[in-house]
Amino acid sequence: MNEFREGIWPENYKFALGLSHDVDETKKTYQYLTHFLKTLRTYHLLSLFQVQEPYWNFEKIMELEEKYKVRSTFFFLHETKRFTFRHAREILATLNKASFREEKVAEMIQVLDKKNWEIGLHGSYNSYKDKELMREEKRLLEEIVGHPVLGVRQHYLNLQIPQTWQIQRELGFHYDASYGSNRDIGFLDNKYFPFRPFQDDFVVIPLVLMDYCLFSKFRFFKERLKHCRELIEFIREKGGVMVILWHLRVFNEDEFPGAKNIYEEIIKIGLDQGGWVTSLNQIVEWWRAHATI
Repeated sequence: MNEFREGIWPENYKFALGLSHDVDETKKTYQYLTHFLKTLRTYHLLSLFQVQEPYWNFEKIMELEEKYKVRSTFFFLHETKRFTFRHAREILATLNKASFREEKVAEMIQVLDKKNWEIGLHGSYNSYKDKELMREEKRLLEEIVGHPVLGVRQHYLNLQIPQTWQIQRELGFHYDASYGSNRDIGFLDNKYFPFRPFQDDFVVIPLVLMDYCLFSKFRFFKERLKHCRELIEFIREKGGVMVILWHLRVFNEDEFPGAKNIYEEIIKIGLDQGGWVTSLNQIVEWWRAHATI
């Protein structure tokens, strides 16, 4: 059901805008060469000698979101799949194995958690169909944060419906945030609200907008911003929820010019339009407790 109901969100908010980040890369590796060959920008080769790691942008995100007194969800990956030439997609998924078990990453997770950012699991490439693998990744992440991890988004948005959701539910997750597209923008199957696939407390919160999709579809900043504004105005009319995904690495402004500014503009527009701009767990827990649709 996709009909607006007055007062469905707390404190008279008109809609919800969920902020999220996938942490699937904390280090620039093969991109020094591949991005140079693709763009012929010498920056990519020169960035190899930077003191600051180009993809380590946690502090930038924290500073920006603190500026507007909002919080987001960080989904952290622990990829153990071995390198394979079997499929091009799998090569990209395994070339740079991000891991929240690295000491520096684990310490950042604890900092984020203490400052009220949500920590979620970015399920590894094959975990969507492997219950024991997902169970172990959840256990390892909870060992770092010291409390249950309630949200999950699968790497590459890999989903086997309804089997993946059954696995997630049985492992104690409250919600999945993988339902969306990594090729297109918009409301998959016209779903403007979170939904309950099993008619119980397990919730799926759809993904509407991913950074790379926006960048590939629209070339110029004004075009990108215009489309984002239209999406927000649309969801405001529906009174629903819009989840966005900005990867950690796109906050490197030398490599992704304008990406950080677009993210900030989305937050500003959401707040100006009367939206509840917050992390995914806040939206989901409210939904689980109050929504009847």
